[in-house]
Amino acid sequence: MKRKFIAVLLTIIILVLTAVLCACNMTEEPQEESNISRQVLAFYAGENEDFAVSIEFLKREKNFIADGKATDVVDVAEINITPLKVHDNNEYCFAITNGTDTLSGKIKGNQFGEYCMDLNLDFVPTSITIGEGEDAQSISLVNVVDGKLTPADVVNIAEKEFAERIASAKESGQYNREIYVKLITGDRQHYYYYVSYIGEGVDYWALLLDPETGAVVSKK
Repeated sequence: MKRKFIAVLLTIIILVLTAVLCACNMTEEPQEESNISRQVLAFYAGENEDFAVSIEFLKREKNFIADGKATDVVDVAEINITPLKVHDNNEYCFAITNGTDTLSGKIKGNQFGEYCMDLNLDFVPTSITIGEGEDAQSISLVNVVDGKLTPADVVNIAEKEFAERIASAKESGQYNREIYVKLITGDRQHYYYYVSYIGEGVDYWALLLDPETGAVVSKK
């Protein structure tokens, strides 16, 4: 069962990398922060029988280009709403709150059926309400990386794992990579850090890390 689960995660890794590289064609000392083109800061998630929701606070390039350099990196929050049942809605109303502050808006599905958008969110969310009136549903949110590896920990572990490659590339004068970090999951219960050192085009190194122990689940 465990092998099957890891196989699913490896498939997700391939899909994540493909999405990253496609975006390009349309992002004990840690590496300099200026080389990090995407980094997870917090990841709030929750679900009920109808929806799965995640709100991620992160640093990322405004426009990702897989060129080995991190430029125009900004702080942003992203929301992703996943309907878990067949539906015909192209738009959902939502209201995010911490009990005191509230941010409301509407989110539309894209051509792939994904409901995701950037948010101007400046407080820690504790719940989200989706829909209006009698159809409104409230979902509690928790930070799934709270108390686990810090952003610096993730980069430090990856840098140690790739130490020989980094040293070799620097010696040859060919080290030019940006660090891309994303939280992924196959079942919304078990999360893993996907860490990629991206060069130009399809040149990359990648790790899958357990966010609690820092153990390397897979490495390329």
